[in-house]
Amino acid sequence: MLEIKDLYKSYGNKNILKGINLEVLAGDIFAFIGKNGAGKTTTIKCIVGINDFEKGQIKIDGMDVVKNPIECKKITAYIPDNPELYEFMTGIKYLNFIASVYEVDMEEV
Repeated sequence: MLEIKDLYKSYGNKNILKGINLEVLAGDIFAFIGKNGAGKTTTIKCIVGINDFEKGQIKIDGMDVVKNPIECKKITAYIPDNPELYEFMTGIKYLNFIASVYEVDMEEV
């Protein structure tokens, strides 16, 4: 379900991810554990397409996150520590927005 090959990410002169390789199979449960600054959040943000990266490849269900970003986002979920809230949207408008992103039929919504 998730494959990371030779992933590198830096912020300026600071190398955060240095050649990460990882494979998570369907049905596996996987957790990132480490001290602050170890690259846990950076890795996750690269996986879900929030951060770009200098080198490497990330595949979700066999699809490259760089070449197929929309398809990958449709089958993943990401809940950040500090979620961005759209204050101009009511709760119902936000739910309708999310349903449209995932192409849920409006009758079903």
